[in-house]
Amino acid sequence: MEKVRIGMIGCGRIFDLHAGGYAQHPDAEIAAVCDVDAAAAEKKQKQWAAEKRYADYRELLDDPDIDAVDILTPQKQHEQMTLDAIDAGKHVMLQKPMTISLESADRMIAAAGKAKTVFKVIENYVFYPPIRYCKEAISGGEIGEPIHMRIKFLSGSSGGWDVPEETWAWRFAENAEGRGMQTFDHGHHMWSTAWYLFGDFQRVFAWIDSYNDVVDCPSTIMWKHAEGMRYGVCDYTHAYEMHIPSKYYANDEWIEVYGSKGIIRVNRCTGNVQQGAPVSLFNGYSWKHEQSIPSDWSEGFAGSTNNFIHAIQGKEDPLLNAEQAKAILSISFAIERSSRERREVYISELSSSLGEQYSREQIQEEIQQRSERRMLTLDELKNGPRML
Repeated sequence: MEKVRIGMIGCGRIFDLHAGGYAQHPDAEIAAVCDVDAAAAEKKQKQWAAEKRYADYRELLDDPDIDAVDILTPQKQHEQMTLDAIDAGKHVMLQKPMTISLESADRMIAAAGKAKTVFKVIENYVFYPPIRYCKEAISGGEIGEPIHMRIKFLSGSSGGWDVPEETWAWRFAENAEGRGMQTFDHGHHMWSTAWYLFGDFQRVFAWIDSYNDVVDCPSTIMWKHAEGMRYGVCDYTHAYEMHIPSKYYANDEWIEVYGSKGIIRVNRCTGNVQQGAPVSLFNGYSWKHEQSIPSDWSEGFAGSTNNFIHAIQGKEDPLLNAEQAKAILSISFAIERSSRERREVYISELSSSLGEQYSREQIQEEIQQRSERRMLTLDELKNGPRML
């Protein structure tokens, strides 16, 4: 087939990582760029040898030579741009998070469901090779039954890219509206990773603080997954005097997953705070350090852009699809509500008219079920020795 011709909408800091993914794919071509900032659009057009340049995204959508669009704009613009792109018959890859409300997400899901084109929300962490290796190890039983996950996020005062002031400006505006720069925006990566490794979330409990009323750190978020006894915790720290060694943003993450017979650890993501192997696996007796797994942060973007092209070609399902992206968005809103109201929040509460009462009823039901299970166990113990 002919190459998929991509139109890039939004020429900000993250543009190059998306563009690099398309440039590596033999079936993709960056055909056009678009930004209201003419200088930014011209720079990206020259850098990536795009044939066309637009200032108005609607003009790009009217271009019959464009097959697909990659929307890299602030969250508040996502819904309208997505609906317009779907209406124009374009395949859509949308920057995360999907949008700014669950009602907005539902409208986007409805439009995507009627379309004959592909819609996906990019999530580079679920395509990052060390995390995919972790997923395969868990699925293959290498650490036994998954029990617990810990994610550490660390940001600093310097390191990595110079981020333009206008980029910070729109992020601060989102933060002022209650969508935290770290726990909501970057949090999408963390919750997607936990969802990818352990499945759907059931409930969350969060403490979100701020040392300066701007950066939503330090924070601690805990959750339980819907399947089995699988729990997770994510700690956010902004070390405001620390330099973070990184080629990208001045932050890094590492992930530990504990199972019934082993541990697997992803030692870095965005930056290079920790040296050594990208992934380490403990089998109960010794550590195995996987040195050969690609671990540059850009690898996840290449994987996600490849998935978009392959989904257009009918070779793969898009990841994240519209429903999956809404599920991640729901986790973020539940976390924000938990911190604001200082209580445990079930994800399904967000779609219930009962609100807090719904979560309280769920808690009481689980307490009752646990009490009944405990009584059965005690009865069994009375009848003889039992392996606990």
